[in-house]
Amino acid sequence: MPNRLRIQCVILLLMLPLLSRATHIVGGEMTYTCLGNSLYEIKLTIFRDCFNGVPWFDAPASIGVFRNSNNSLYTQLLVNLNPMLNDTLNPDLSSECFVAPPNVCVNTTTYTTTAFLPFEAAGYHLVYQRCCRNNTISNLIAPEDVGATYSIIIGPQALQECNSSPVFNNWPPLFLCVNQPFAIDQSAVDPDGDSLAYKLCDPLNGATPQAPQPQPPNAPPYMIVPWLPPYNVSDQIGGIPAMSINPVTGLLTGMPNTIGQFVIGICVEEYRNGVLIGTKRRDYQVNIGVCDIATAAFFAPEIICESFTVSTQNQSLSADEFVWYFNDPNNPGASSTLPNPTYTYSDSGLYTIMLVAEPGTVCADTFSSQVQILYNSLFANFNVVNADCADSLTIDVVDSSIDTISTIASWQWNLTQGANTWSSTELSPSFVLNEPGNALLTLIVTAENGCMDTLEQNFPVFFIEDPLLEDSTGICIGDGNVQLNPDGAFPGATYFWSPSDNLDNPTSPNPIANPTETTTYTVVINDATGFCQVEKTVTIIVSPSATVTPVLDTILQGQSVPILATYDPSYTYTWSPPDWLDNAGIHNPVSTPNEDVSYVLTVTDSNGCVVERTVVIVVLTLCEEPFVFIPTGFTPNGDGKNDQFRVIGNNLSEVLLVVYNRWGEKIFESNDPAVGWDGTYKGKLQPPDAYGFYVEVTCFGGLRFAKKGNVTLVR
Repeated sequence: MPNRLRIQCVILLLMLPLLSRATHIVGGEMTYTCLGNSLYEIKLTIFRDCFNGVPWFDAPASIGVFRNSNNSLYTQLLVNLNPMLNDTLNPDLSSECFVAPPNVCVNTTTYTTTAFLPFEAAGYHLVYQRCCRNNTISNLIAPEDVGATYSIIIGPQALQECNSSPVFNNWPPLFLCVNQPFAIDQSAVDPDGDSLAYKLCDPLNGATPQAPQPQPPNAPPYMIVPWLPPYNVSDQIGGIPAMSINPVTGLLTGMPNTIGQFVIGICVEEYRNGVLIGTKRRDYQVNIGVCDIATAAFFAPEIICESFTVSTQNQSLSADEFVWYFNDPNNPGASSTLPNPTYTYSDSGLYTIMLVAEPGTVCADTFSSQVQILYNSLFANFNVVNADCADSLTIDVVDSSIDTISTIASWQWNLTQGANTWSSTELSPSFVLNEPGNALLTLIVTAENGCMDTLEQNFPVFFIEDPLLEDSTGICIGDGNVQLNPDGAFPGATYFWSPSDNLDNPTSPNPIANPTETTTYTVVINDATGFCQVEKTVTIIVSPSATVTPVLDTILQGQSVPILATYDPSYTYTWSPPDWLDNAGIHNPVSTPNEDVSYVLTVTDSNGCVVERTVVIVVLTLCEEPFVFIPTGFTPNGDGKNDQFRVIGNNLSEVLLVVYNRWGEKIFESNDPAVGWDGTYKGKLQPPDAYGFYVEVTCFGGLRFAKKGNVTLVR
């Protein structure tokens, strides 16, 4: 059977409620032949949709003969239907690879009669009319209300000279392919040898929905059909290039770009000695659809790793016969004529499979594809590790797949529970499940050589309901005997608490603790299956927990020192005695004692627990060297180091410093402990030398110290 171009066209001819409208009529034309002595043979050819043609051809058909002079009816010809003349048209397809779809069919019949037409000065107009056209027509406005007029004019010259009309050589086009060029012969032959010219012309409107089958037909003149823009007589079906007809040869060409049904009109003009003596009009409905050329195509896996058997999936278009070639060197000539064969190779390797669609015809088409058959070396595997299962299940998946030949390139994980699916492409992903029940975990691994392997694992989803452990519990020092899990145990679970110090039973769901200081306990809970494990902590706060630290525990008399205690906003603080403290009710007071002092801090928490802490501060009252330091030299050179001669000490309340030169002249005096001599006198730099001094110091607490000596000025 030849390989063919399938034309996917569907004629949608809808019957209107009035069956007598005869929407099954899809075209027509009329010819005449002069028999001599004013006798003419009239032929009316009508085209009808095979499937939607209800009712049948008119029986009889009414042909009206009108005088052109005044459009009056000369006679009505009622022509009986000859069943023997009914025929089914075969589309004139331009290639043997083309075929029309089986659900598209057109019948034709020809009404033949004779009429005596004596000479009439203006000639005659022969007319047949019906209504209405199919409402699926794309290039007319409201086509279901548009009738059709199939007619021909016999002019006065034709009457005088016994002329016969031209006759088309071929049937009109039934099918055109969208987006494909066409060239269809629509030439005619004239029995009198007159010259013929071809053109596109307007189809004529005809009968109305109110009188769809007029007998006799309505009198001339006749309106042209109402074109739906952008269609018109010059562009009847659209496309680039638009449909046109060669005026000399009658070759109809174009390339339509719209699927649908279209009414077209073709006229052939008859000239004798350069004078137009008649026009024959052909009015026809053409169908435009998608045309697919038959092609060979199939699907087969590019790589097979689990067996040596290849299964094919035929994807050919418009083909009924096939030959497969498997090109197996170990089995020369291996082939099949099945539509979807399977074939088993004897060894691994790279093979080319070839499919020939419609073999042995000029329309045969060939398609090839390679398949790589490999030994199985990829094995998917993984472990599911429970990370957390308190109120929800968090699992960590650890991939353990191996490939003994290639390298694993990608992972596809799918976790399904009920109607929900979670996916990941990570090497070792994590998933969270919020509902109990069974779950299915699927791993698809792909190696660099293209091999794939799949592993599925079902596992139950259990939760250990979150233990009702308090994050922390407070007790007073010395109270002890606190329950760590007083709200009970999860059925079937095992418990282990750590540290075990000060616990009555570390494997009890609810052990009793007696800590002497704040302690955090950790419990590991395992369900009965061993799959679900939960770890929780609870902290027993032994309060109030307080420490006291002075910044310095030994100071010089007159110094101040901060005392720092552990701070908690829920604690209250009381220092005793309050002497020399800036605030006896805070956790960090500042003390400026004149003598040794011992402070007691009382801390009370929000539960009324009380703890006491003591701190002692020692006060030194020394007022002599080395606690009073007097330099023996200085270098007033402006470098910021040892530029002044002054008395230094941390316990100085008053200082008198007097400096003399070698002649006993007093050149400097100061009562400010922070001010020293800069080596000048009356604004002038003094020379390097030894200078005498007198120092008199009063320390905090009233102790006094005095000294005379020399200091060396160095420049």
